[in-house]
Amino acid sequence: MRRIELPYAKSLANRVMLLRALRGESLPLADSLWNDDMHAMLRVLKAPVGLDGVRRADAGPAGTAYRFGMAYWAAQPGAEVVLCGDARMRERPITPLVEALRRLGASIDAVPEGWRIQGVQWPSGEVEVDARESSQFASALVLVASVAAPNLNVVTSFGVSSPPYLAMSYQLAAHTSLGWPPERDWSAAFVFCAAVGLSRRSVLLSGLTLESVQGDVVCGQWGAELGFALSSTPEGIVAEPAVPLAGPWTVDFGAQPDLAMPAIISATLLGRGGTASGLHTLNAKESPRLDATADWLRLLGCSVTQGSDWIQWEVSDSAVQPSELELDCLGDHRMAFCAALVSLRFPVHIHGSEAVSKSFPEFWEEFGAFR
Repeated sequence: MRRIELPYAKSLANRVMLLRALRGESLPLADSLWNDDMHAMLRVLKAPVGLDGVRRADAGPAGTAYRFGMAYWAAQPGAEVVLCGDARMRERPITPLVEALRRLGASIDAVPEGWRIQGVQWPSGEVEVDARESSQFASALVLVASVAAPNLNVVTSFGVSSPPYLAMSYQLAAHTSLGWPPERDWSAAFVFCAAVGLSRRSVLLSGLTLESVQGDVVCGQWGAELGFALSSTPEGIVAEPAVPLAGPWTVDFGAQPDLAMPAIISATLLGRGGTASGLHTLNAKESPRLDATADWLRLLGCSVTQGSDWIQWEVSDSAVQPSELELDCLGDHRMAFCAALVSLRFPVHIHGSEAVSKSFPEFWEEFGAFR
């Protein structure tokens, strides 16, 4: 049985690094299981002072580093920082976090490369943030406030997208000891679980447990839908083939939107249509993921209808099978994961496969287990 070496869970790793920096603790050294997002988080936290006295913190395309970094530097009294992001990052939602930080007294102004921040001491009391577009707006405030303003209450009365990630932030912020290394990544593991269902090959997913703090561990409950079964061992989780259910699949991805694309593509490749909801954040991610998923489903011969937060697709038994598919990953690591799953059924030519380095640099080597 092939052993899959998964990367660290970047959602955990980036929160731990942020908390360590806030607490004045040493930051970890990179190793082979780091991904681009983790390097970006470290780079933002360690941004050096330039000759002009201003720090330049470059998050690149990393949304977590960008949002957490904004809150971190806004809570460093006297700090002057230019927070930079790539073009797509600067288009993604962040206004609710900016507004909350301004209410706390920080000076934050838009500049061509991102935002210019002057940090302040945060007050006590409460601050409200609209986290419907991203739970990271609330997580950034909760994590930073746990050290910089322990008597500040973060209010999310408008609602929160992906609430398990905010729950993770509260849980980690309450820990007095932040161990390293973090758990391996369940969102990456799900791609391999789905591949087991498609390829009928078993794998060992190292470094995982079913008792994870990661919200994406819920994907283990989709085994009956997507043809895999999980069991625990001292070394990790074994994923084995199982008989998938038939008929349309109705599923709400509101708590785990990053898993929606590979789940929908996998169901389609198994011959299942369905209806997916809870997708309102997808088009504001690294690529317009909801629209891209709809396009790929049509390439696979499906009839598709969609709204701003849902998609419905039907698989046609009479669809012409493509001789080769051209799949553009749009610079998005999760669309590249979907392309890998499609390659288990059809010949594909994948454009932008290197996007996987954002979360899983060794992905293609490990995915060779299914070749």
